[in-house]
Amino acid sequence: MKSFNYRYFICAVLTFFSLTSSAQNSTEKVQVNKSIKVMSYNIRIASPPSKGWGFTDLQAVANAINRMKPDLVALQEVDVYTERSGKHSNQGKELAEKTGMYYHFAKAVDRSGGDYGVAVLSRFPIIKGESFRLPLTKDSKGEIRAAALIRVKIFGEETVFMSAHLDHLSDIDRKLQVEELNKIIKNNSKYPLIFGADLNMRRNNPVINILEKEVVFNCVDCESTFPADKPTETIDYLMLNKKAFKKFKVSNYRVGDETYASDHLPLMMDITKK
Repeated sequence: MKSFNYRYFICAVLTFFSLTSSAQNSTEKVQVNKSIKVMSYNIRIASPPSKGWGFTDLQAVANAINRMKPDLVALQEVDVYTERSGKHSNQGKELAEKTGMYYHFAKAVDRSGGDYGVAVLSRFPIIKGESFRLPLTKDSKGEIRAAALIRVKIFGEETVFMSAHLDHLSDIDRKLQVEELNKIIKNNSKYPLIFGADLNMRRNNPVINILEKEVVFNCVDCESTFPADKPTETIDYLMLNKKAFKKFKVSNYRVGDETYASDHLPLMMDITKK
């Protein structure tokens, strides 16, 4: 019987771990250097404007996302188990399944026998998800809105990604909601933060200046995002907090060409590590 060669065994084990470590380092290097695509998209509860309310085409939204291949998506106007969009339909969950992503939903209000709010999709595993409601002033006729926040690991470090939707009626309510957003963003200031939102405000609205205390906008003369068929208004944005602005480079900030699925155009940008 041959004796066991311990020296050979130890060399083989060391070689295995060396190769495994090299492969992991190579994979991490590719991930760190990769450009990541980010999208913000108000999906109008997947009810195409040309079809009218009551008609739902979630596949059209999924097709738009799959065609543009984002890694992170901030969704607004998302229904969960509502009568108007389908009592068996969880739009955030279904879009995650149709696009091969993870998801997190944040409820704003009860609506049509179910829940209504915002969501995020991520190609990266979600480390933590949080949901926030954005308040209204007393006796307001506006709507409570929501923010969905997740932590994921990109470029080798934990990063926050957030989606939000602000009231469409009043600057007074939007100001209150922006102040709440600033608190959320400030509480996460130790992380790079990427933020997609339907702010329901033009770029020159004074309320935007309040939000700029915590985030940096990636456009000045921003492309119009609404209405999708003949866009004349810029109300959708992709932003970075100050830490992300120092760490990430933004390029190719643009709108998508999907005009059927929603009354908003999807908004895209690419980011790389500086």
